[in-house]
Amino acid sequence: MNHLTTTAICAALSVSFVGEAIATEWNVSVWGQRRAFTEHVEYLAEAVSEATDGAFTLNISYGGLSNNRENLDGISIGAFEMAQFCAGYHRDKNRAITVLELPFLGVANLEEEVAVSQAIYAHPAVIEEMAQWNARMLMTSPMPQYNLVGTGEPRDTIAEFDGMRVRATGGLGELFASVGGVPTSVTSSEAYSALEGGTVDTVAFAQHAHLSFRTIDIADWWTENLNPGTVNCPVVVNIDAYDALTDDERAALDGAVEGAIDHYLANYAELITRWDSVLEERGVERVTVPDETLEAMAANAQPIHDAWIADMGAQGLPAQELYDLVFSTLAEHRGE
Repeated sequence: MNHLTTTAICAALSVSFVGEAIATEWNVSVWGQRRAFTEHVEYLAEAVSEATDGAFTLNISYGGLSNNRENLDGISIGAFEMAQFCAGYHRDKNRAITVLELPFLGVANLEEEVAVSQAIYAHPAVIEEMAQWNARMLMTSPMPQYNLVGTGEPRDTIAEFDGMRVRATGGLGELFASVGGVPTSVTSSEAYSALEGGTVDTVAFAQHAHLSFRTIDIADWWTENLNPGTVNCPVVVNIDAYDALTDDERAALDGAVEGAIDHYLANYAELITRWDSVLEERGVERVTVPDETLEAMAANAQPIHDAWIADMGAQGLPAQELYDLVFSTLAEHRGE
């Protein structure tokens, strides 16, 4: 092989290696399967790749990188660059955002859920607490109010909640405990087997999760109006990885968030319109919870709010400020 040919080959290899070096690939840890809850992450991956002509890609893994309870830990050590988690899985690690999981906050729809989440995520106390895990908030995963599915006879009174074993996390678990329920925080992936095997009597989920984790397949009934609250599940990025992005890559990522949330909301709206047919197909009874039950549950929620403020305040968080921010944001969003 002559010198010119050898030089040409080496040059070509150098360009190849340089091209590989400048490409950015992020691993993203979520769980379960692709569903309404992860559509904004899927959208984000497509948008970022398109905006950078494939130079920045997000490789989404459904459970292959970590289990859902350890995603924040994985972010903290740089095991992957992006992850989704739910605050109720480890309340001690993300105390500030658990204000969004308090029961009966009065959040009426997903747009309001986005507004209050974004306001709380931007609070300095949340930014500081997340930074302890080397995590930066990117976007929320807005979920509607939770409702119960169960087997056997419907439970729709306070007396029937007494002794009820319910899959519920965070503030919702506290709420059911306040009326005699027995909450358990099995993961979403474990909920089907827990309900099927009788470990729990009921499961509290949003509609997409009842579908994705198949609890609706073995349910006899569903409460259509209990609406006790929801859980908060951010998508976060590793701070070091975020800071290492080029300006163009960072702009592509940040610039895709609004579109990702819009896509998520539109996709979820379609799911809600199909929910009636889902119940009919599976023969699930719609249970309307009586007003007196709702009033009793709501009355039990305020002491839980007060206890959260006192507890988090004692831990050095601006708890009252975070709590008030939820309601001022709702008022602003509604134009009040």
